Parts: sequence; structure tokens; C-alpha cells
Amino acid sequence: MTIRNARFILVLVGVLLPYAARLPHGIEWLQQYTDESLGGWLFFAAFNAIAWGAILAISFMYRRPASLVAPCLLGFGFLTWAHTTLDLRADAQAAIALIFIPIYALVPIAVGGAIGYIVDRRLRRYDAL
Repeated sequence: MTIRNARFILVLVGVLLPYAARLPHGIEWLQQYTDESLGGWLFFAAFNAIAWGAILAISFMYRRPASLVAPCLLGFGFLTWAHTTLDLRADAQAAIALIFIPIYALVPIAVGGAIGYIVDRRLRRYDAL
């Protein structure tokens, strides 16, 4: 797999992840995210792009797709947990979390990005030998 293909998969997973994370709780939970107008979809997609866009930006520091494992696991893992546990019908202000989830995900993404950078540097060193 090339880094270009890995980036494409990263974007695809990033766009679909919030919806896929809702499926284990049933169709009612998925409908909490999908029963919106076009403006709601675009608003949700724009804030969701903060998280996967950060991982995509980090990927440009890497030469090998294996280096993307750490930021994807930590970032997408946090996002999966957050979207799986968020019940929008629990409180009138619960929808505000949709804005903050991708912002809070930047911390695990940054940690994963640093780990991935170290892995990428070590892989470069082994290739030089």
C-alpha cells in the first residue's frame, strides 16, 4: 500500500466513522445523526473534518503508511468512543458535544502523530542501513 492509498482510506474512514460508531446501538441512534437537513449534514461534516483533517495533515510528515497506525488508532479510537456514547436525546444541550468531540480528539491525534513520527524516523534509519 502506498501512502497515497492510505490517505484515501483515512479520509473515507474519517467521514464514515461517526455514523458507523452509532450502528451498534441500533437504527434509532444512527437516526440521531442522520435525521437532519442539508445544513445540518454540512455543519456536522465540517466539524468532523477537524479530526480526520488533522490526521491527514500529520500524514504529510510521513513517508511510510505504517507510520499512520498510531495517529489513526488513537484519534479514531477516541472518536469512536465519543460518538458511540453520545446520546443526543438525553439532554437539549447534548448536540453541543458534536462541536467539541473533534476538538478534544486533537490531543490523542497529536500524541499518535508524535509516535508515528518516531516510528517513521526509525523506519527511515533501517532503510538507510
